[in-house]
Amino acid sequence: MIVPLPALMAPDAALLPPALVSPAACSRLAAVAGGLPAAASSVAVECRLGASERVDLLVCLIAAEGGHRELVRRRAELELLSTPAWARVVEFCAEWADAGSPLHRGVPLLWIELDLPDAGALPGPVPAPYPFPCVEPGLVGGLVPASPGAAAGAALPEGAGGAALPGRASVIRRALALLLGEPVPPAVDGALLRCLARLPPDGRAMHVAPLAARGSEAVRLVVAMAKADVPAYLARIGWPGALAEIEELLESVVPFTSHVSFHLDVGAEVQPMLGLEISYPVVDVRWATVLDRLVALGACSPEKRDAVLGWPAEARSWPGRGWPARLRQGVMLKLVSRPGVPLEAKAYLGITPYVALFG
Repeated sequence: MIVPLPALMAPDAALLPPALVSPAACSRLAAVAGGLPAAASSVAVECRLGASERVDLLVCLIAAEGGHRELVRRRAELELLSTPAWARVVEFCAEWADAGSPLHRGVPLLWIELDLPDAGALPGPVPAPYPFPCVEPGLVGGLVPASPGAAAGAALPEGAGGAALPGRASVIRRALALLLGEPVPPAVDGALLRCLARLPPDGRAMHVAPLAARGSEAVRLVVAMAKADVPAYLARIGWPGALAEIEELLESVVPFTSHVSFHLDVGAEVQPMLGLEISYPVVDVRWATVLDRLVALGACSPEKRDAVLGWPAEARSWPGRGWPARLRQGVMLKLVSRPGVPLEAKAYLGITPYVALFG
């Protein structure tokens, strides 16, 4: 269901833990939410689990709920949509909503990340968008899937991996060209195609995002595969990081997981950053194992660990709105590995409204 974002980010609805989101950060989040159109079906707040108090806001437009059409419909109402970066997002949504477009069949949802300052006033009413379309048609919505296997592609339809490469590549190219306003540079395009072609048989390309909003011509690619396939895949694509460190991270932080998703930055060559996603059902006992390990590694404070463990809930009432409107919470972690930099851990706190017909 599409809702006005201020209603989701209101303090009595969001209930963001103070250990993760300070009062000043809550005010910045509410200010940005108030400047965005009612086109999203859920939000997520990105929190750092180390010393940084910075937070960012993500909003999700879902094709099945008409988020793309709603953003296009409201473009004339909001001044922010006339800026070049936002205008390209609107153009993407217009083509995405067209039933004859490959994007219509190949993109189930679009995340838009809004990077906020660490402190002080916002640089404008709404930051530049960092658009992150999903290119896996089997993923139908939400921040946190029903199971870890769904997050990693294990439960997705047959033929969604390497066998569908030509069609998937055309969707990815078109999506990136619309969001950039021009085709991806040839060297980046070639490297990206090699990363797709070298996926293992059950591997999936899940999301892509141009990094132009962050000053880079590279593309962020999110892939999913069996955990056992990760080292060989990284070697095949020429990932320049330390494979032994990633193998140790996989075994020590997510020992009870068979499939994983991770982020890569692909320029003319694959870059050394790797971001590992961790997503379990909200009441899964494995969360404590992961977070305790991150505390031991110095990537998460004990207070923030406790706040994450206290956040997830299956469902709760929506303050100010009667039944059948309800809110579902969820959480995802991302561990960012960069050469010569301590491991960084982030939590994504998701809030999704839904209709509960049976209470």
